[in-house]
Amino acid sequence: MEEAVELLKQYNFYAMGYSGSGKSTLLYMISGMDQVTDGEVNYNGKNLSELSEKKLTTLRGDAFNFVFQNMHLVSNLTLYEDILMAGLVNHSMSEAKAKEHTDKLLKQMNLIYVKDHLLSEVSGGEAQRAAVARAVIGNSAMLFSDEPMGALNRANTEEVLNLFTNLYKEGQIILLVSHDKKAVLRGNSILYIEDWC
Repeated sequence: MEEAVELLKQYNFYAMGYSGSGKSTLLYMISGMDQVTDGEVNYNGKNLSELSEKKLTTLRGDAFNFVFQNMHLVSNLTLYEDILMAGLVNHSMSEAKAKEHTDKLLKQMNLIYVKDHLLSEVSGGEAQRAAVARAVIGNSAMLFSDEPMGALNRANTEEVLNLFTNLYKEGQIILLVSHDKKAVLRGNSILYIEDWC
C-alpha cells in the first residue's frame, strides 16, 4: 500500500459508477472508517485493521480530511464557527491561523454573506460548500470526498473543483467519488466501478 500511496500522490484520483456500485464503500475502507473483509489497507506502514479506534481517530484527524455526502455540519454553530472549530480542534491550529484560514475559505466558497447563519438558515448548496471548507481547513495528506457537488450548481461546482485542483498542486492526495462526469474528468486518474460491493 505504501507504493500505492506514492502512486496516488501523482494523481487526483476520481471514481464514478452507478448508485450502490461501491464508490463510497471504497472511500470508507481506504480511510479505515469501514473494516476491509479481505486483504488489508496500510498507511505509512500501519495496517489500519490492526489499529485501535482511538489510534484510527487520531490518524484520521491528523492525516485525512473528509467531505461527506450528508455534510455532518453542527446544527447549533454558525457556518463560520463550524469551519473555525475544525481548524482549532481537528488540526490544532493557533486561533489566529484558524481564523485566517476560515476567512480565506469563506471568501473562496462565496459564503461571506451567510457566515453568521446557522445550518437551518442556509440552503443545501451553502451548507455543502461550508462542509467542503471545513474539510479542507487543515492541509492533511489525503482528502476523501464523497459526492461533494451533489447540492451545487455548475458555478459552485467549478469553485470546489478548482479548490481541489489547487490542493492537489500543493501536494494533497484527492480521492473523490461522484456521479458527475464533468467533475470526474477533472481527475488525473479515473476508476469506473460497476457492480462492486
